[in-house]
Amino acid sequence: MSFADFGRTFMERVVTPERVGATIASVVGDSIEVGPLAAGPRDSARASLRATLAGVDVEPTGRGEDVARFSAVVRLDCTLAVKAPVISKRYRGHLTIPLLLDVRTASPLRLVIAVEPPAAADIGVELAANDRSGRLIQLLGNIDGEVRTRAAGEVADRVESPEARRHRQVDVLAMVDEVWRP
Repeated sequence: MSFADFGRTFMERVVTPERVGATIASVVGDSIEVGPLAAGPRDSARASLRATLAGVDVEPTGRGEDVARFSAVVRLDCTLAVKAPVISKRYRGHLTIPLLLDVRTASPLRLVIAVEPPAAADIGVELAANDRSGRLIQLLGNIDGEVRTRAAGEVADRVESPEARRHRQVDVLAMVDEVWRP
């Protein structure tokens, strides 16, 4: 096997959708809490979101000469609590967060994962209220839009966090050194 063939085979066997998905899941964690956040007209309400990871779906979208590309969807089950001076509403639902990832090689022997955070409009929000007044507040208060905006901001922050940066760089040489000790 030539060195070039070895490199291609290494990338194909090591950089798999399952491993990319596991990396995303480890950065997301089992649960997420956001808030309380100011919401509504004149920020008169407070909103808190709690979500649990329901799964990560990853598909390869192509391999180039120097990159492996993946498309991922992070699925979250969530509860949103909205409290204002005269109301208190709870919504249950799901969020879907699409991510685009590029995996490249870097010196001396590293894999580097670049993540493109989604725009707010790309985030899927399915929230359900328990009653009509909750649905009305959801529509008038643009709650789905607020959740999209806040989720996009949270994803962008998490992508740049030190924990995520640690997971986005795989030092292959250090792993080999750990296993191959003379």
